[in-house]
Amino acid sequence: MCRMRAAVLVPHLKACNTIVDPDHRRENMPSPTAVRVALVLCLGLSACSPGSDTRASETAAAAAPAPAQVASADLTASNALNFHVLDYVGWNNHDIDVFRRLHTADVKVQSGAYKTEGIDQHVAALQPFWKPEALVTNHNPIVAEGEWTCMVGTLAGGTSKMVTLAKWRDGAISEEYILSNLLSPGAARPAVSGAPVATITNRSPEMKRQVGAELGWSCSMDRTADGKLVISLSKAGGTAAQQMVFVQ
Repeated sequence: MCRMRAAVLVPHLKACNTIVDPDHRRENMPSPTAVRVALVLCLGLSACSPGSDTRASETAAAAAPAPAQVASADLTASNALNFHVLDYVGWNNHDIDVFRRLHTADVKVQSGAYKTEGIDQHVAALQPFWKPEALVTNHNPIVAEGEWTCMVGTLAGGTSKMVTLAKWRDGAISEEYILSNLLSPGAARPAVSGAPVATITNRSPEMKRQVGAELGWSCSMDRTADGKLVISLSKAGGTAAQQMVFVQ
């Protein structure tokens, strides 16, 4: 851009270094307007240096996220959006095609104490629960990071909630864990054993706009010594009401 300015400014450069000679005839002197324009243009040119374009490019490159970060953010948003589609379109409309498309053929599901393997078993196990009162009306909170999503769904009527922690593979759920037993605030949490099966956190403020995932929420899934599931959600610096524990 500075080189382009230089080409434009060539006719005005003399005004930048001109010392007005009082002996010159008035008609040979530049007009005040021309002088002002030339000074402005000269200042603009002096602000340019041979390396300014390079420095600007280097600064922009340093500020830009790495390709791996962009890919991870895109994956996270895509998985979260697909879960919204799964519940609001697939589940609520009893749309088996959407349901199958958003699960892998070999999906493993644990819902409470019940386990299924494969999409056919999963669909068959859900048939008794497809009722008007089981419609999902809201997802909140929403946690998503990489290949995992965790969402609390509120059912029609507003009194029942369930949490679903899902692991995604190539745009479809390959593992799914569903619990509906939400402990009351302040209730004792069961003791867990070993390291968490999964821990995810909302890390980007952009996720709020993209999929409704508010910054600061996290979700973890553990197992008790006898193998029962415990899924916990909390918000950093949040209130007691923003700490939720679902147990098997």
